[in-house]
Formats: sequence, structure tokens, C-alpha cells
Amino acid sequence: MKYNQQPFKNPVLLWSEAEFQSHVQNLAKSLGYTQQYHTHDSRRSNPGFPDLVLIHGRTKKLMFAELKAQAGRVSPAQESWLNDLRLGGQVAEVWRPSDWVSGRILQVLRGGATVARA
Repeated sequence: MKYNQQPFKNPVLLWSEAEFQSHVQNLAKSLGYTQQYHTHDSRRSNPGFPDLVLIHGRTKKLMFAELKAQAGRVSPAQESWLNDLRLGGQVAEVWRPSDWVSGRILQVLRGGATVARA
């Protein structure tokens, strides 16, 4: 296959989890999420706790996000945490770079409806 015939792959889909997290945190900050928490050493945390806890400065909206590289898998412990948070009425999402491309992350951070999915 010639170079100009190869299918285009969006470079966002190639972000590492660390790159992705940086972009999500910057976007959240720009939208007014003044409180952000990320456990820097997950070895000392309860297994499966979500990567990010975000609180909007004005609305005090609270949300939890588990971030995955595009091909990353959600562990059973992560699924358990997210499901329990949702049952408690919290926004608890799994986000991948494809959700950045589709605009889903922006929609959720702006207060759009969420549907539980992994």
C-alpha cells in the first residue's frame, strides 16, 4: 500500500494515558473545575479508585473519571468503583481519547447528560 493510500489515524487516538490526563485536566480547569484530585501513587490507594475527581468551582458539580488509553481495559475493581459511585448518584465516567475526538468529554464537563458505559 502506498503512503497516500494508508487510512488516516487521528493522532489523539495515540495519546498515552498521561498525555490524555493532562489534556482532560487542562480542559476541566478552563471550564471552571477548580478542584481536581489525582492519586499520584495508586499503590497506596484502594484498588480501582477513579483517576480523577473534579469539582466545579461555581456549581460544585462533582464527577469522577477513569481515564484509559484508547486500547486500555477497565479492571473489575475499577468497574466496581464506577458502578457504586453511579448508584450513589454521582457522575462516574470512563473516558478514552476517542471521547475527546467525539466531543463527549466536553459535553459531560459542560453538564450534558451522561450514560453509564465502560
